[in-house]
Amino acid sequence: MSEPTLCCRVGGDYCDRCDVLVGLAGLHVVGVDRDGRDRLIVTVESEAEPMGCRSCGVIAAGHGRVDVRLVDAPAFGRPVWIIWRKRRWICLEPVCDMGSFVEQDEAVVPPRALLTTRACRWAIEQIRREHASVNGIRRQLGTGWRTVWESIRPLLAAADADPSRFEGVAVPSGACQMDCVSGGL
Repeated sequence: MSEPTLCCRVGGDYCDRCDVLVGLAGLHVVGVDRDGRDRLIVTVESEAEPMGCRSCGVIAAGHGRVDVRLVDAPAFGRPVWIIWRKRRWICLEPVCDMGSFVEQDEAVVPPRALLTTRACRWAIEQIRREHASVNGIRRQLGTGWRTVWESIRPLLAAADADPSRFEGVAVPSGACQMDCVSGGL
């Protein structure tokens, strides 16, 4: 009798249940571990499929994978690292200047970023809704202050520059305005 809670990966396929739990579209869970700091380490990869060169469009040849470590939003009360086994390709077109390149998905993480897109959204929500400090977020993510700040600062600046954020905001009328103008507050 087979074990009903056994992960599908044993059969050689990706586990749909693990993929749903982690929730990174286009990426499949290939491993979950804990490190000595009680941090969850989730290893993910994309399926092998043809890829065109970003520069010339010619079908590129697979050239292995490179592991990229990312900080993700906490899960189950623990910091989470995502190890993304990114696919690497080589363009076979002799006149193309691209050479080799690695897969990118800005829905998961912007190029060269250390925090996932999900972790950045989570951090900003913690600041907005829970009045958390960057240092408090850093502790929950299990990373450095600068890593958090450098990742969320551009997103906060873009939100600050967006005038549509004031749509639907009503300015109170009456005594409060008068007190503020006259220096009462």
